[in-house]
Amino acid sequence: MSKFSKLIRSIKDKLSGTEMTKKNHAGEPSETNLSKPNLRAGYFIQIGLDYGTSFSKCICRDVFTDKAWIHVPPYSAGHELPFLIPSALLCMDGKLSRVTAQDTYYPQGGLYHLKRALVEVALGQLGNPVLEPYRRVCNTHDDDHLCNFVESCAVYYLAGVLGTVRNQVRQRMPDFGKHPQDYMAVNLAVPVADAQQPQVEKLYNRVLCQAWLIADEMSGLRSIELNELDSLRQKGNGAIDQSAKDACFIYPEVSANVQGFVRSRVASEGMYLFSDTGAATVDQSVFIFFRRSDSTEHLTYLHGNVLPCGSSCIEFEAARISGNTDPHVLEIWREKKERGSAEHELIRARNMLRKSLEQGTTATLASAKKKLYIPDGINKLRLIFGGGGHCKHPYENSVISPFSGHLFRQSVKPDIVGLPIPGDLELEESQRNWMNRLAVAYGLSYHKENLTGFTYPRDVKDPESQQIWPKRRDLPDFISKDQC
Repeated sequence: MSKFSKLIRSIKDKLSGTEMTKKNHAGEPSETNLSKPNLRAGYFIQIGLDYGTSFSKCICRDVFTDKAWIHVPPYSAGHELPFLIPSALLCMDGKLSRVTAQDTYYPQGGLYHLKRALVEVALGQLGNPVLEPYRRVCNTHDDDHLCNFVESCAVYYLAGVLGTVRNQVRQRMPDFGKHPQDYMAVNLAVPVADAQQPQVEKLYNRVLCQAWLIADEMSGLRSIELNELDSLRQKGNGAIDQSAKDACFIYPEVSANVQGFVRSRVASEGMYLFSDTGAATVDQSVFIFFRRSDSTEHLTYLHGNVLPCGSSCIEFEAARISGNTDPHVLEIWREKKERGSAEHELIRARNMLRKSLEQGTTATLASAKKKLYIPDGINKLRLIFGGGGHCKHPYENSVISPFSGHLFRQSVKPDIVGLPIPGDLELEESQRNWMNRLAVAYGLSYHKENLTGFTYPRDVKDPESQQIWPKRRDLPDFISKDQC
C-alpha cells in the first residue's frame, strides 16, 4: 500500500470515529474514540487546476464531504467571469510579475501561451514561434538558457496560483493545519497527445512539484527577481521527495473534461470524439468509454491530436493579413473577434482556420479508425464539444464536415452529446453557463485514486490486417453472364 493510500485509510478511520492507537496488553490494537470535545477528523482538500493557455481555472473539493467549490482569486472579484486566472506574465527589469488587467491577453513586454511554450521545450522544438516572446525577453541565442527561463516562468506561475488557492482554503477552514492529518493535493491536466510523451509528462511533473513546494512563498503571484526565483527553485529541487510526488498528479485533459459525464447516469458506453477549443490549440481525442465488470469506468484512447487552431489563431491570422502583429494590434483584433465583427480580415481568418481544422479532424478520425477491428464502427462515433473558445464557425462546422468525406462510405450525421451540470458543485443558477470553461477543473477535483482509469493511444496497437473485420473484396457494379 502506498504512503498516499495509507494516508487516505488513516483519515477515513478518523472520520468513522475511531483510530488505531497503541497495542493493548494482549498485543492487539485498541481503539480511541474521536468523539471527544476539541478533536476532529483531518481535512483532505483536492485542488483541481486547469492550467490554460490564456486563463487557468481551479475547483477545490472537500474529499470527505464530497462538496466542491469554485476558486475565485481575490484580484478577480467583480469581473463577469471572476474564476478566470490570466496565464500571461510580465517580465521587466529582471522581475517576473502577473498581468493585472483581467481583459488583456497580449500585454506589452508580456509572455503569453506559456503552457504551449513548456510543451515545445519538453519536445526540444525550440524554433517554434510560440517561444519567440521568451527568446526576445531572454535576449540570448543560448537554448539552455531559453529552456531554463521558460521552465522558471511555469514554476513561478503555478506556484503563485497554487499559493493563492491554498491561502483561500485556510481562510475557508481557519483551523486547517491544526490537525496532523490535514492534507492538500493537486491534479493538473495535460492534453492526451502531449501527456503520453514521457518527456512532456516528466517536465510537467518536475515543474508542478517545484511549484507546490514554494507555493506559500509565491501566493498572489507576487513580483520576484529572477535570481531569487532561481534560488527558490534550486532549494525546491533538493526537496522533491515522495510526499511532493504523492501530492502532485498529472492527468489527461480529456479524461478530466468528461469526468462528470462518465460518472452520470446519462453516460452510455461507446466511441466518442472530444474536441476542446482553447486559446492556442484544439485538443482532440477519440476514445472508447466502457464500464468494467467491477462497475468502474474506463477510457481507452485511440488517438489524440493537438491542433494549432485555437481561438487566438483567429486574431493572429487577422493581424497577419493586416500586416501588423504587434501585441497592441493583436489585442485590438481579439476585441473585434469577441464582439463578432465581420471585417474581411476576420472572415478570411475564420475561413482559413476552418480548412486547417477540417484537415486536422480528418487526420484524427483516420488515425483512430486504424485502431478498430471493425472499421465501420467509427460510423457510430458521437461528438462532445468543450472549451471556452468553442463556437459554431469555424469550430463545430470544421469537426462535423469530415463525416461527409472520404473516410465514410456514406455521409454520417454524428450525435452531439452535452456535458451534464454537476450536482455537487457550489453553483448558482446564473453561473451554470460557466461549466463549459470549468469542466476540466471540476474533473480534476476528484482525488487521483477516484479518477477514471484510461489507456493511452500508444498502448493500443493497430490490429493486424487479418484481424480486421469484415474483409471486403472489390466487386464490379454489374456481374456479366460470362463471369457467373
